[in-house]
Amino acid sequence: MRWIILSVLMCATIEARAYCVHNELKDRDVRVEQEEHPDALRNDRRMRVTLKPGESKCCQFHELDCNPLGRPNSVVKLLVPVPGAPEYQCTPPGPDPLLKVTGSGTMRIQPNPRKSANPYIVRIATQDKDMTGPAGIPCQEPKARVVSPPKGK
Repeated sequence: MRWIILSVLMCATIEARAYCVHNELKDRDVRVEQEEHPDALRNDRRMRVTLKPGESKCCQFHELDCNPLGRPNSVVKLLVPVPGAPEYQCTPPGPDPLLKVTGSGTMRIQPNPRKSANPYIVRIATQDKDMTGPAGIPCQEPKARVVSPPKGK
């Protein structure tokens, strides 16, 4: 009997390893879209959800649709906009606009506790470590694009 209980507990522990995205905002939805899937046949089943305030969505690390490499430490890239007026983009510093979470990590979109022009931040953690530092990753209004007139006209 002990072995059966131990087996069930071990399976439950394995199943609990997932990456989860939590919308901790009280007043805004959050969209989450996984980058293009490397397997075109799975692209329609990748993570693409709108989370209402207080909702979350998880992907078990072995689900290849939303974690293509199927490992707890594999990296999944997500685009995370906060729609509304104004819209905010939660992006890390640098040219890549996608946030990275591990197959067993956690991403939390939450109000910015600091006084800032950026009202929302993202916190990303692996199983044992906060990856975003004390300030988190800011969600900012997209920069306006400057459109130049065509040359020679």
